[in-house]
Amino acid sequence: MFQTEKELVLTLKSVLEDFNSSAYVEIFDEVSLGYGIADLVVSNFSYSKCRWGANKSLLNSNDINIYSIVEKEEGIDFIKIIELTRQSNSTIRKSITKLVEYEYILKKNDCYFINNPYQVSFESLYAIEAKLRNWKRALKQAYRYKWFADYSYVVLDYYHINKALEELDAFKKYNVGLASVSIDGSLIRHYKPKREKPYDSKMRALFSEKTKLATS
Repeated sequence: MFQTEKELVLTLKSVLEDFNSSAYVEIFDEVSLGYGIADLVVSNFSYSKCRWGANKSLLNSNDINIYSIVEKEEGIDFIKIIELTRQSNSTIRKSITKLVEYEYILKKNDCYFINNPYQVSFESLYAIEAKLRNWKRALKQAYRYKWFADYSYVVLDYYHINKALEELDAFKKYNVGLASVSIDGSLIRHYKPKREKPYDSKMRALFSEKTKLATS
């Protein structure tokens, strides 16, 4: 059995890197987007979406929030954006300037509209919570990753997998995958979840911006 969760995560990452040797797959460690810290996130993306102009900086959470507001309330003016965000004028103007420059939004008659829809940099995301044995805690945490990931998984030490297998219906109920990894690197998938639309598009976009650092 594994002695520490760190040892388990390192072995799991090594196995996943062997399985996903494509140049268009990245594995990120300890991803935090406000819903806990995922031990690993596997990103699959297409060649065309990997390209990112070196002259562009990444969108931050304020930029993404304002884009989301314009997307929901097209034809919104500056005053209304202030009311909804409660950000300073300078912060909002900085984000709007960036969004207009990158052609995400446009200004017309003192109001803002979507110009080009935001596209995430990846095709799909797999978020993973790894634990030695505590499947209940792992399931609870993995469920939270569904806010931004297409698939969410719990991965346990194979030595301790039996308790979780007895409660497989709980994983099916919450559409969270279950897998196990052994100390020799054998990975077994016990339940494959269905792909599900993430709950929070803003968190997904924020992660998308982070992936551009790895693909630029």
